Amino acid sequence: MFSPQRTMGQYTTPKETVQYMTRKLLSELPEKSDLKILDPATGDGIFIHTLLEEGLTAENLYAFDIDKKTASPHPDVHFYYEDFLKVDQQGQYDAIIGNPPYKSKRQSPYFSENRERIEREFGKIGIHNLYSLFIHKGIQCLKPGGLMTMIVQDSFLTNIYYKNFREFLLKETEIKEIVLAPRRLFHKGKADVRTAIITLKKRDMEAAAFTQMRLVDRLNEQNYNHPPEDNIQYLSQQTFEQMPAHNFAINVPEDILRHFKVPYQPLGSVLKGGTGISTGDDRSFLREFKNEHAPLDWIPFYKNGGSKDAWYYEPKYYIHKNWPEYVDKGENFTVRNRSYFYQRGITCSSMGVDFSAALLPEGSLFGVNANLFPEQEEDLYYFLGLLNSKLIKYMVRKVLNRTNMITSGYIKKIPYIEPDPLQKQVMIETARNIVDKKKENPSFQTGEWQSLVDQTVYEIYGISSFSRSKVHDFCHDIMEKI
Repeated sequence: MFSPQRTMGQYTTPKETVQYMTRKLLSELPEKSDLKILDPATGDGIFIHTLLEEGLTAENLYAFDIDKKTASPHPDVHFYYEDFLKVDQQGQYDAIIGNPPYKSKRQSPYFSENRERIEREFGKIGIHNLYSLFIHKGIQCLKPGGLMTMIVQDSFLTNIYYKNFREFLLKETEIKEIVLAPRRLFHKGKADVRTAIITLKKRDMEAAAFTQMRLVDRLNEQNYNHPPEDNIQYLSQQTFEQMPAHNFAINVPEDILRHFKVPYQPLGSVLKGGTGISTGDDRSFLREFKNEHAPLDWIPFYKNGGSKDAWYYEPKYYIHKNWPEYVDKGENFTVRNRSYFYQRGITCSSMGVDFSAALLPEGSLFGVNANLFPEQEEDLYYFLGLLNSKLIKYMVRKVLNRTNMITSGYIKKIPYIEPDPLQKQVMIETARNIVDKKKENPSFQTGEWQSLVDQTVYEIYGISSFSRSKVHDFCHDIMEKI
């Protein structure tokens, strides 16, 4: 047996997942004896072995791998110790299946070692992770009408860096199905990675915009073949084409999705700001004053609150008032949005699965997390309430960005609906009351006031009771649902 962890970032795919992918692929393929099916990063050969178990002959199967420790999965399979990303086999295969490596540009020396070729061949889709290069290359190697089923990291679904890659998929393929794979699928291989299974067809004709995609929400290996009905959604491919940055939103109710269809008014039209100070070395520039008052020459610094810090929290870090001197001394000390410094605003969490917002007190500075400022000061508490609602958390984490880094750019893409005066007043008063209580008691449970905020936001956005239930379930168990 070979180690499941591969040098390029590939892990052995569990058998149940391989069986589902194999059967899905074969169900979409025509029955003919001369099929050519490829696994471009075969590893221990589990996909090849499963295809053989499903009745394919070795003569039908082709495999590539660059790992010399990997033995041929079968003596009669067409097996090559070559870098698939370097081969020229356009239009050669009826189908491609596999689990390509997941290594980002920063993690793998492969990118720097092959920089010029990668930029030349893949630059248009964005060069961020090996798996997206494998999919791009695989589509080129498919015959028109050929099929692909891959399990890959799910970052391509919403991350802004994959916008061009999503656009490429929408233009060149018909998306048959996207399944959010089990949350802990690769934990046995000591890989904490969220994955998705995508099945697509290389276009052999123009009309694909109205192709019905089957979208399946996060599931476990026991219900691949019979997922809960609530986990399944059918949408036209055109829906993704109309999304901002062509986001691939999986199993999102249509009365929520409709708010994202371009053109729409984004939150960024009424909230300004963004990142602030990046010290380059927080240990050197920031201090904590636990159980003591901070000296007057140290300024409160808000860098990234957590879910427990929603609404209001006391500053955890401070930066010296002479911070402007660091800009010239430290080459990694950078400053943005200086015009918003010391103003009262809203500071948002940026790292981790959850999302929350808190009051940014006057006289404070802020880091590289999202820090936002309303055009009208009197609207501050309204937007604080809005950003702490379950619906907005759902929009941020389910639709706009499934990865664990939420920047101001994502938050500014939240659809904005102007509330009526009564709705705005209810939100302002409720948010102000919660902040006051949090100042008195950081452990204060928002309870009924949070429910009032959620109810008001649902009404503003016209969300049905069915969709409210979906939002609640997602937010209640976000670690498992994301």
